[in-house]
Amino acid sequence: MNPLITITTTNLNPFKSITAREIRAKQPKVKTAGIIGGLGPQSTSLFYQTYTQYCLENQLSAFPRLIINSVNMWEVIEILADKDMDRLFNFLRKEVEMIQDQVDFIVMVCNSVHAVLDQLRAVSKVPILSIYEEVCKDIARSSSKKVGILGTKTTTDSQFYQQELEGYGINHEVLPDAQGEAIDNHIFEEMLRGRDNGTMKQLLLDGIADLQAKGCDSVVLACTELPIFVSQEDTNMPLFLSTQILAHTVVKECYASDAEMHPMLDAKRLRFFPNRFASV
Repeated sequence: MNPLITITTTNLNPFKSITAREIRAKQPKVKTAGIIGGLGPQSTSLFYQTYTQYCLENQLSAFPRLIINSVNMWEVIEILADKDMDRLFNFLRKEVEMIQDQVDFIVMVCNSVHAVLDQLRAVSKVPILSIYEEVCKDIARSSSKKVGILGTKTTTDSQFYQQELEGYGINHEVLPDAQGEAIDNHIFEEMLRGRDNGTMKQLLLDGIADLQAKGCDSVVLACTELPIFVSQEDTNMPLFLSTQILAHTVVKECYASDAEMHPMLDAKRLRFFPNRFASV
């Protein structure tokens, strides 16, 4: 063979070969989240949409795995109407047991059912993250001094938001019973039954205005259905949206065991495989 046209293939590829196994080894260690949802389906849908958008915005290399247990909303509505906390605990305990062996932690996409959170934590094999604890952490990181709480009567009467806020030295306010009951009625008798007549948004905006008049400098939408009707664009009052905060918390917790990814995600600077192939 003429040496002038000899082809050497040894160094044609300037890049080191990366096997599928090596790529998998560089994937972040991501937890699996268990979701108690369906309370109601609309808010679980919003939760999932927010989770998806948050992952896309941060260009995650792996979307965390979710196992969603969409439970019987009608039975829970009946239980809450009867104010039967023992029955609520027993109902949710079975739903937790159904998924706990498949997940690393659990969240419940409903504020009201957190009235039995402590009891559920006592019997669950895996941690149960609290929506109200995560929301109050966000509030504590803000400059808010007095927070209005908009939620169901079960949530406001159970006092778990109030107690958590007091732990941070933050004052709070709720609506008078008549207004709270009007919102309750619309959630349970209209919206969840697919009969929303368009009044919910105005009920909430009126409630926000009344809480502002009572000296509140922010409002937490402490019902996962409420952000369906009102967003920050609708008011100049700073809002803490419990559904969205929970979705963000789930993604962060799924990456909590990855020392490189989690702090970047927390700072909202996560990018697709950041620096993971730099040495390849």
